[in-house]
Amino acid sequence: MKRWPMLILSILLILILAACGNNEDPPTETDGATEVEDENVDEGNEDPPNGEEAEDNSDEGSSEDLMFATVEMMDSDGNATGTAELSAEDKGVNVVLQLENLESGGHSVEFRDAGKCEAPDFETTGEPFGGDIPDIEVGDDGKVNEEFMVEGVTMKTGQENSLLKEGGASLFVQGSDNSESVACGVITANPQQ
Repeated sequence: MKRWPMLILSILLILILAACGNNEDPPTETDGATEVEDENVDEGNEDPPNGEEAEDNSDEGSSEDLMFATVEMMDSDGNATGTAELSAEDKGVNVVLQLENLESGGHSVEFRDAGKCEAPDFETTGEPFGGDIPDIEVGDDGKVNEEFMVEGVTMKTGQENSLLKEGGASLFVQGSDNSESVACGVITANPQQ
């Protein structure tokens, strides 16, 4: 009588292993697979493109690729003061801002239309660019850790409102009375892994 429960458990284990055995999920884009249109597939009779052929197709769809950017922020003395992580979202760009060694109180944040940050006054950043960004509040410890969404900008290359446009863009922080430049960082991009 004690053998029945062991026999049933053994059979269940074998069935589970058999069901899981060779059923591998097809590769996804995160595994490095790319979508192939049906007209380009000839039942395996053609070799996939390589070398120059592969390079020629590398730009297809690049304006649709999700991107992220890490912005290394510096203060008006040229010292590192933190980072801003930018990531593409359907409605705009999500920003995670982590700064330190700032004066406490309110500060304004904006994207600028030039990819240059020359201390001490950051006048090379150009003009405000893109959507409105809420003011940030720096704590008494001189730190800020804020996350917010900015609509009206994108991380898709080739778009008029792209932060990855020719000439670059920058992220600029100043005192809330707009009188003092506090921090700046040039936006550079890397494809998401």
